[in-house]
Amino acid sequence: MKPWSFADAVRAARERGWRFDRVSGSHYIFVKFGEPRDLPIPCHRGDLKPGTQRSIMRVLGISPREL
Repeated sequence: MKPWSFADAVRAARERGWRFDRVSGSHYIFVKFGEPRDLPIPCHRGDLKPGTQRSIMRVLGISPREL
């Protein structure tokens, strides 16, 4: 699985219809109409931690094989 940066995660979220809603601390919160939960994406230097990336991918409906 290729590591994602913050920008990669935001790009994937926007491509799938999620829109930026607000900032909460160091996390950008994205929402999508019809989705019961928000999608927080941490804004830190470097790549996302593997578990965080997998969690974001799961919400977005992306399998690790697609990378």
